[in-house]
Amino acid sequence: MANGIGRGLEFLGCAWSLSRDTQSLFSILWAETKNLRVAAGVATYHPKEVYTLKTRIGRLHFRDNFGDVTNLADVIWRDVYRVMKNPPTGTMLDVGANVGLAAAMLSFVNPKGRILCMEPLAACCHMVEHNCPNAEVIQAAVGAEPGSVRLRVDPDQVIASAIPTAWSAHDEDVPVRTLDEICAEKRVTDVGFLKMDVEGMEGEVFDGATETLRRTKRVAMETHGHALHEEIQKRLRDAGFFITGSLFKTKTGMVYAERR
Repeated sequence: MANGIGRGLEFLGCAWSLSRDTQSLFSILWAETKNLRVAAGVATYHPKEVYTLKTRIGRLHFRDNFGDVTNLADVIWRDVYRVMKNPPTGTMLDVGANVGLAAAMLSFVNPKGRILCMEPLAACCHMVEHNCPNAEVIQAAVGAEPGSVRLRVDPDQVIASAIPTAWSAHDEDVPVRTLDEICAEKRVTDVGFLKMDVEGMEGEVFDGATETLRRTKRVAMETHGHALHEEIQKRLRDAGFFITGSLFKTKTGMVYAERR
C-alpha cells in the first residue's frame, strides 16, 4: 500500500511540475499511470499509436507502449542529466537517444546548441525527429569499431540492450559506428556535453571515442552493473575528467564528470 501511495505521489508531482494548465496536468497523469492500468486489466497498449503531451518544455510525443513515457519523470522532472540548472554549451552528443526526451531537454536549455543523437532503433529515431526536430539523428549503435552488434530488442522497439532485459525480447543485429568516426564525419571539433545511456555498452563506446573524449568538456551517463560503474569512473579520470557525482542503486547508476 505504501509503495502504491508513493508511486501515486510521484506521478502527481511529475504531472504538477511539468503541466502548463489543468488539462495538460491530467493528460500527463493519465499517461504516467498507463502501466498500472494495464496491470490492473482496465487498459491495453496500442503500440502503433502516438500521442502528444503538452509540457513546460514543449510538446512531447510518445508511443502507447510500456516504456516511452516511463522516462518522463527522470529525464525531465528530476533532470537526471543535470542540465536545467547548468545548461551545456556548444555541441551536445546524445548517445542512446531512445525517443529523444534528453535531446528535447537539451534543446530547451540551449536552443542554439547543436545536438547529435545516436540511436540504433529506427522506430525510436523517428520519435527523436518528433521530440527534437533540430537534432541530427544517426541510426546506429555506438561501439568500439564499425560493424554490427547483436542486441536484445523488444517487439515494440522500446529498448535495444547488450545486457538481459526484464521484457520479452529477441536478438537483432544493428549497425555500429564509433563516436570518433561520427564526430569526424560531422566535423565536431569540441563537445560541450556528452550524454550516454547505452544499456551495457559503456566500455565499448569509450573504446571508440578516444579523440572525442579529449575534446569533451562534460559527461553525464547511466551505467549498468557495479563493476562497470567503477570502471567508467576510472576511465574518465584517466581521460582527464574530474568526477562531480556518482550514484549507484542495485543495478544501474549515474556518473557525472567534467574537465577542470
